[in-house]
This record gives sequence, C-alpha cells and structure tokens, in this order.
Amino acid sequence: MSGILFVFWKSELSQPIFDFALSNGIGMNRTVDYSDLFVLTILPISYKYWNSTSQQIFEPKRVLKPIIITISCISFIATTLPKHYEKISLKSEFSTNVNSDYQNVRNQLNLYKEGLFEKDNYRIELPEKRAHILTSIKVDSINENTTRIALDSILSFTVEGNGFIFSRGIKKKDVEYVRNLNQPEIEKLFSEQIKTEFE
Repeated sequence: MSGILFVFWKSELSQPIFDFALSNGIGMNRTVDYSDLFVLTILPISYKYWNSTSQQIFEPKRVLKPIIITISCISFIATTLPKHYEKISLKSEFSTNVNSDYQNVRNQLNLYKEGLFEKDNYRIELPEKRAHILTSIKVDSINENTTRIALDSILSFTVEGNGFIFSRGIKKKDVEYVRNLNQPEIEKLFSEQIKTEFE
C-alpha cells in the first residue's frame, strides 16, 4: 500500500490535489521525479525481514521507535523546493578593480568553472527575493595588490520557492522583479556585491 501511495505522490496523477490546495491558500509542493521510485526496491527486503524469524534478533526499544518513525516520515515527504529558471544571455563590458591580490580574490569570491572555459561563474545573490543571477566573469591581476574583475556575461536567473513541506511556492512578483531588471541595474547589483565582499 505504501508503495502505491508513493508512486501516486510522485506522479502527475496527484497534481489535482496540489492545485486544489494551492487554490485554497494551502502551500503544498512536491517534485515529480521518477528517479525517486528507486527507493521502492527496499519494500521487498523489508517485507521479507518482517515475515522472517530474524526480526526477533533486533527489536528497537520504545524510545527509538518515535525517532525512527519521525525520520521515516520526514524522508518520505521531503522534496526539492520548486524553482523558476530563465535564461538572460546579455553581454557586458562592466569591470571593477579591488585592492587585493589575484589568488585572494578568487578564494574570496568562491569562483568555479563550468567546462574548460577561461571564464568563471559567479552568482549575484538576491536573498530578499530568494533569487540569484548567474554571471560569467573574468579575473585579471593588474599588479600584486590590485585585481580587475570583469563582468563578461549575464547568463540566467533562478527564483526558489520557500518552506519545507508546506510552502507558498514561488512568488510571481519575485520572478517579475528579477525578470524586469535591466543590464545597468544588474551591473550595479554586481558592483555592490563585489564591494561588500571586499569591505
């Protein structure tokens, strides 16, 4: 029975329940992800254990039972928060200099590369909107105490939902806010965040 309920929960068949809940102001989300059905392989094993004599070897104490049940329930209903993703694809020639050496700048900004490209990815965080803007930047050493950080491209943005099990989902006004940011505004956010990193 639990296997059937889990398949129902993880499929599009349960969507009307979520639509009804959201239309009545009840925040509820789940991610349709069929790879999660892999966990169903544990059911035959647990069934075999339950019906065997070996279960009498280890019987959890009364104190452990509520802990095991709580962990199991959270594991069953926990899900990835919903996200809204959009490509932006803007080129930029904005740059700023910081009074720090090249390696320190790379460490401070937690830069990471995707693929074999010479540019690094950097996120502009918008915590009040539960969003971030992904950018591509280039870091060059001007001298041993000064480093240039150039914003090469504005790639995309992501807005995340909030909550854990019951949430209000993604706020449309947050998506609209980020979507309506123009290039100079994004460059200003970039500049302000870089300054904050090196204060």
